[in-house]
Amino acid sequence: MINAYDSSLKAWAFVDTNEVMKRAKELDTVDWGQHKPEAILAGAPIGVKDIFNTVDHPNSMGSPTRQGYWPGNDARVVTAVKFVGAQIVGKTTTAEFAVHTAPETINPWGAKNIAGTSSTGSAVAVATGMVPAALATQSAGSIARPASYNGVVGFKPSFGMVPRTGVLKTCDTFDTIGWMTRNIEDALLLLDVARVRGRNYPFVEGGVSTYSEVYSHKTNYVLGKLKAPGFCSISDDSLGKWDQLALQLSNQAEIKVCDLDWQSLLSNAHEIHQIIYDKSLAYYFRQELSDVQFISPIFQEIVDRSREISPDMYFSALSEQENLTAKVSQAFGENDFLFLPTTAGEAPNLESVELTDSSLIWTLLGFPMVTVPLLKGRTGLPVGVTFVGRKYSDYELLKFVGQHVMTGDSEVIMPSNITA
Repeated sequence: MINAYDSSLKAWAFVDTNEVMKRAKELDTVDWGQHKPEAILAGAPIGVKDIFNTVDHPNSMGSPTRQGYWPGNDARVVTAVKFVGAQIVGKTTTAEFAVHTAPETINPWGAKNIAGTSSTGSAVAVATGMVPAALATQSAGSIARPASYNGVVGFKPSFGMVPRTGVLKTCDTFDTIGWMTRNIEDALLLLDVARVRGRNYPFVEGGVSTYSEVYSHKTNYVLGKLKAPGFCSISDDSLGKWDQLALQLSNQAEIKVCDLDWQSLLSNAHEIHQIIYDKSLAYYFRQELSDVQFISPIFQEIVDRSREISPDMYFSALSEQENLTAKVSQAFGENDFLFLPTTAGEAPNLESVELTDSSLIWTLLGFPMVTVPLLKGRTGLPVGVTFVGRKYSDYELLKFVGQHVMTGDSEVIMPSNITA
């Protein structure tokens, strides 16, 4: 599939197909029944976003300043998936330093449409069946948006659930490792493999255990049909289909759907995110910014904005992030999960500007979110719906979506117009 499609789609930053086939043959000879621990990803081909260290591949980070850099070790999450049998196929394309400048990767649903930015390669590789799953990251909306535009499942865990060792750092309070998959079952499988566990992680273990107990005997659910900042940008077509989805969900006897409007509550979320994000990027990329000939205009614009952010403004924004997280956690009330369109609509054309959506809000708050391809846009391109849970309710969120939303044949549909 990679050889057939990637010359036109450009989803991969690095793949050595000869080495992939050699390793696959080696894995075919392994007696997985004797493997300890249980090889739950036995032989599964996995893509890895090109900001993760991998011992057998370069880590170019979407920048000409990092071309040819081989880290010589694996990121911790890469080690985790390999430990249970996965094969790392190669590195998927990303934006410059996983920020905003889009790679050359093509949207398989339409070459004239935006494919996404930071985790685009992972989304396209999964959407076209090149791999069943790919690791990704989100510091704003980098999992949610490509998942929506390319019609795949995109999962961002709760902040702190997955270790970030060996992965490019852009912002300490935002950077979150997640993944693209073709179904909810695989998203759950990767969560079980990749997450931290044990007494060294008391907040994660305590949160996961609490929600496991709360939901263990739960049979009825309340869903919040949420209006959030960016709601005014959502296309009429997407709003109509969102309403239909809400009706379908409420027709299930065990589900109650309630209208929620958090546009006022979250009115400053984008501003808080931008202050923290811009200042962090300027700090972590001081060396790269010393030679601007290799830096994109978008990245330079972010750095220019950051000069107007004083230390007091930055620390105040961090406090506001913490306060807003507490307020939103309380505002959940009786709602088990929230749902809303992931993006303003289907992928806009390449000459357009992406409209504001709510995706980065869930990164700011550290809540788990999963984007699933449930809607179609005006021209038939996919549009994702995001489901959000309280922090550390990751398992319950994915199980709910798998049992009550993506029911029946839950495998996503491959684009029918991709060409070799």
